[in-house]
Amino acid sequence: MTLICVLSMSTMGHSVTRIVLVNILFAALVVGAVVLPRDNRTTCGSQLCTWWHGSGEINTGTPVQPGNVRQSRKYSVHVSLADYNQFYDSFVYESIPRNGNGRIYSPTDPPNSNTLNSSIDDGISIEPSLGINMAWSQFEYRRDVDVKITTIDGSILDGPLDIVVRPTSVKYSVKSCTGGIIIRVPYDPNGRKFSVEFKSDLYSYRSDGSQYVTSGGSVVGVEPTNALVIFASPFLPPDMVPQMNPHNTKTMKPGPINNGDWGSKPILYFPPGVYWMNEDTSGNPGKLGSNHMRLDSNTYWVYLAPGAYVKGAIEYFTKKNFYATGHGILSGENYVYQANAADNYYAIKSDGTSLRMWWHNNLGAGQTWFCKGPTINAPPFNTMDFNGNSNISSQISDYKQVGAYFFQTDGPEIYEDSVVHDVFWHVNDDAIKTYYSGASISRAIIWKCHNDPIIQMGWTSRNLTGIKIDNLHVIHTRYFKSETVVPSAIIGASPFYASGMNVDPSQSISMNISNVVCEGLCPSLFRITPLQSYKNFVVENVAFPDGLQTNPIGIGESIIPAASGCTMDLEIRNWTVKGQKVTMQNFQSGSLGQFNIDVSYWGQWSIS
Repeated sequence: MTLICVLSMSTMGHSVTRIVLVNILFAALVVGAVVLPRDNRTTCGSQLCTWWHGSGEINTGTPVQPGNVRQSRKYSVHVSLADYNQFYDSFVYESIPRNGNGRIYSPTDPPNSNTLNSSIDDGISIEPSLGINMAWSQFEYRRDVDVKITTIDGSILDGPLDIVVRPTSVKYSVKSCTGGIIIRVPYDPNGRKFSVEFKSDLYSYRSDGSQYVTSGGSVVGVEPTNALVIFASPFLPPDMVPQMNPHNTKTMKPGPINNGDWGSKPILYFPPGVYWMNEDTSGNPGKLGSNHMRLDSNTYWVYLAPGAYVKGAIEYFTKKNFYATGHGILSGENYVYQANAADNYYAIKSDGTSLRMWWHNNLGAGQTWFCKGPTINAPPFNTMDFNGNSNISSQISDYKQVGAYFFQTDGPEIYEDSVVHDVFWHVNDDAIKTYYSGASISRAIIWKCHNDPIIQMGWTSRNLTGIKIDNLHVIHTRYFKSETVVPSAIIGASPFYASGMNVDPSQSISMNISNVVCEGLCPSLFRITPLQSYKNFVVENVAFPDGLQTNPIGIGESIIPAASGCTMDLEIRNWTVKGQKVTMQNFQSGSLGQFNIDVSYWGQWSIS
């Protein structure tokens, strides 16, 4: 049967009505893959906008069909203006480790054919066997709303007393309803991003100190098996919606994307629908994960409408300021781990040519990237890099990252004088990269897997000033090793990446990190290998409400070793562990703070 969905959308103050033809399948043709028949109801007005995909596919173990979107196996989400009790459907997406492809080397290898060399660790181990997955739903709003969560698998959700909404420092009203729960979400001009977690769905990750184990060992993290994240986004401001007309805008049609389909107009617009890269670099059709969009140098703005789901990656070539805006999704699910764009998109690591979801390799001077609204799913490698000129900055907000299970799936580069705020990043690498002066990061929510620190400032000697990080919420970590090379810590600095380099005490890093909350069993606060001095480095108002890890693995111990000639001007203020203040009397290893700093720095640092 065919369902005609009429979606009313507001664009630049004008009401636009789109008619979308959606095929509804009544039976699954592939074992484990189901497309549910659904008479969905959405709304899109000035106060609330939700959307739906008629091609949602419930599939827990293999890639979804090219024109389909992986739909949550468990959750259904509905949104109503507060107290109106008129609920509208909000599509619930799902991401799974390896995207159902298994460990494959080439994008042409059959799913789960295990062609990736056994010596290559892709960062994923027990997660697929446990059925770990991450679901999310997003909507736009301008008033308080009620978010109703129910199930589609017949399971019964826990009551309000057995539900945790993270970050826990942001309080929500939760009540029971028939078949589920309702969460009141106040309107916030910065948006709200939160994880909804049910006690009966939690899995305790255990480690023997070198790997995850299913029994014995120590608990190193607790996460939902079926994660659910809600993104309540404010409508985009007018300056983040391009002024589109037929002369300046290439409007894409849902379906396969072949080489050059994106044209050469200044604006590239993806209306609601599902899109996928369909050709390899030689123009051969049907090889998913064998190409990405190399935009024309005239194209500087990519606009992803709410309900747009684009399977691919985007590389800019413009010399102007450039943009990625809109509440659509860019998904790397068709790419293999470390997909190398210079080598047939095979799983061959290259710091230079492994694919980024957002890429620019020919920057001009003084360019700025404006990114507001998009969600990226399942990146295959580092998520964003812009190369060619160091004089680049970015303005990033309401930017979400989910399904980042592979190694190297990090947060974006944060260039000099960049401003980043109101973001949610699921990462399995460095989350916040502090490699450039003048960067400002605020209201960031991090869901960490097990590789590299939350804040990274190492790999080479740096001379940095004016970096500010404020309101950082770390809602999950699950490190299974005690690491200093890829630090298992909130604040970390790795040793030199390249060989033959020497510590430079004449350089220094200055930074202010404030209002940090780490939830669950936390790793160490610091793991720093000093590659230069630290000057006026202030960390204040840090809370570990659930405590530091105290297991034999040693993940909870902060470590700052000596470095010849380097100084450590470090001031820690108001750090609490389970509500108790860490002081100069209880900071030591084996005490409350587990803070192991070399004696050579005595008198240079303090905790108050």
